[in-house]
Amino acid sequence: MIEILLKEWIEQVKYYIHLIADYSIKESQVGAVLDDVLNLSGKMLRSKLLLLCAFLGSNWKNNKEKICKLAAMVELTHLASLIHDDIVDDSPYRRGKVSVQGKYGKDAAVFAGDFLIARIFYYGAVENLNEAVSILSKTVEYMCIGEIEQDLCRYQEDISEKKYFENIERKTAALFQAASYIGAKEAGCSEKIIQKLGLFVKNLGLMFQLKDDILDFTSNSKELGKETHKDFQNGIYTFPVIMALKNLKAKEVLLPIMRKNKEEKLSLAEILQLQNYIIQFGGIEASYEKIKYLSNINRQLIKELGQNSKITVYLEKILNDLEVENWKIINSP
Repeated sequence: MIEILLKEWIEQVKYYIHLIADYSIKESQVGAVLDDVLNLSGKMLRSKLLLLCAFLGSNWKNNKEKICKLAAMVELTHLASLIHDDIVDDSPYRRGKVSVQGKYGKDAAVFAGDFLIARIFYYGAVENLNEAVSILSKTVEYMCIGEIEQDLCRYQEDISEKKYFENIERKTAALFQAASYIGAKEAGCSEKIIQKLGLFVKNLGLMFQLKDDILDFTSNSKELGKETHKDFQNGIYTFPVIMALKNLKAKEVLLPIMRKNKEEKLSLAEILQLQNYIIQFGGIEASYEKIKYLSNINRQLIKELGQNSKITVYLEKILNDLEVENWKIINSP
């Protein structure tokens, strides 16, 4: 079964994650920080996608060690980006635990994230994984551009859907696409398959970002594992806000809150009122509909990839799980 194969390979990926991030200062305060960094690893979705894309190729069985090394490099790139995200967002929690910057301060967190990036590129260089290093370098560039563009859009009341998606394609979907390309290319997939997989995982990355946007307005901090409404309070207006603002009545009640938010911290009552408006005026529903739209595109791509493949069945399972999760979110009392 594909689940068993994936679990076996993920264990090898975890081995390489620790090998790549290894350091000579374990028995020290710095070592304690880096140990905590590696303990932040979550569901390893990007690594799994890289492996699944590789399994669609013809050369994956004979290339296990290299593919697992590449998956570990992708996972560590994601982990470094999360550490830096928490610094920018001033988030005290990550995945239900105290974040690195929450526990050790911003300075230590910055250097911990930088350390991981340095280790990834060092390891890639000494192992002659030059193409992967080149792709990941370019991906980090895209991610940074996305974050900068998003920051430049802070407190913009008229941010468009187009601009929103441009930003999240870079800052979120780019690493999904890099993982897909690296895995599929290394395993010998055709250019046609690589392109279809690239579109599939890009859409998947957008869907996960939309899910995060929904959760930010429908969950509490304990459920989400990090602070909620943080994007809005930082002047980052996500898809639910953009879609709610299409309603003229919503504009009348939301714009005063948005303008006050720019000048001073909102009270808890105001944040809850904001949340109610976003739900009332269809921002959450529209976000879910967008997820379904992207999911339908991905289902068609799965058919084109080969419906009878055990791998494509697993890809469809990821879509099903994501749709069910989001349906539960928007229909919860």
